[in-house]
Amino acid sequence: MPASLTKGSPSSSGTTQMLASSSPASCTETVTLAEVLQGEEWGSQYHSFKTEQLVTLWVLFVFTIVGNAIVLFSTWRRKRKSRMTFFVTQLAITDSLTGLVNILTDIIWRFTGDFMAPDLVCRVVRYLQVVLLYASTYVLVSLSIDRYHAIVYPMKFLQGEKQAKVLIGIAWSLSFLFSIPTLIIFGKRKLSNGEVQCWALWPDDSYWTPYMTIVAFLVYFIPLTIISIIYGIVIRTIWIKSKAHEMVISNCSDGKLCTSYNRGLISKAKIKAIKYSIVIILAFICCWSPYFLFDILDNFSILPDTSERFYASVIIQNLPALNSAINPLIYCVFSRSICFPCREQRLQDSRMTCRERTERHEMQILSKPEFI
Repeated sequence: MPASLTKGSPSSSGTTQMLASSSPASCTETVTLAEVLQGEEWGSQYHSFKTEQLVTLWVLFVFTIVGNAIVLFSTWRRKRKSRMTFFVTQLAITDSLTGLVNILTDIIWRFTGDFMAPDLVCRVVRYLQVVLLYASTYVLVSLSIDRYHAIVYPMKFLQGEKQAKVLIGIAWSLSFLFSIPTLIIFGKRKLSNGEVQCWALWPDDSYWTPYMTIVAFLVYFIPLTIISIIYGIVIRTIWIKSKAHEMVISNCSDGKLCTSYNRGLISKAKIKAIKYSIVIILAFICCWSPYFLFDILDNFSILPDTSERFYASVIIQNLPALNSAINPLIYCVFSRSICFPCREQRLQDSRMTCRERTERHEMQILSKPEFI
């Protein structure tokens, strides 16, 4: 998505640039600064810093596939599958497909330099890449909505088991729908520098800026706003309920038991929910913000035509793929029972008394972050 360094020097359309791969200026035939300098590092990003980019992509690919495979295997082994387990599974599936369809194809593409497959393959690959780009974001939004109902409307949440599947169905449906323009926009073409790429084909340069602005809002800005608002309400609700619960506990006849219950249940749930929510939101922001902010500034011609801009685009284009690689790490850190269910269970059982084991069943739904 980041535009080319100068007019006539097409930009990369790498793994994290599935939505679009060249600026409108790439259709021109003007002589560019890159062509004048003839430097090895200039030109298409498929031929620039080839070794460095391949190493980076391979690392992202391995972490994405291995990490999400561990999560999928662990959730598959769970005997009691909660709604949160269902969403974690969906996110892991989406991230795994992102690694296979987006990162792996980008590795092959950067290795060959040119796009070797037919035009139909170009359009289909681009379409699937964009579908996964939307899906990875919308599944996260669906998870946020489900957590909202779990905390704000707990009684309705328990009665609506089909809601999770409905939310995921809507997320994927919107992803397939919003990606349809990709089948028309992209095609195989020969660029002015002799490269054959799967590139955006525009009848007029003026189409580019509004298209990319709409995509940026659909993929990033609107979902981020929804997620932030939802988790803000969730955190506020937990805080209010914990305060109300403390007032009830203060009037309890068995103060010791009530205080213990309060500390072990409400306070722990509140703290874990806050940490979990903040990390999920920050990971999403850190991986996507530089990419879309750079793209918006670049498409509105705010960034200067310098070598630093080109180098920045090479680095920033790989950040969104990082989100698929670090998601499994986040889930494992905040929910060890997902990645290490047997070990976690043995450790808990060995430290519990008979009474604590009895109380655990009542407390675990709210005390574990995956149910927040």
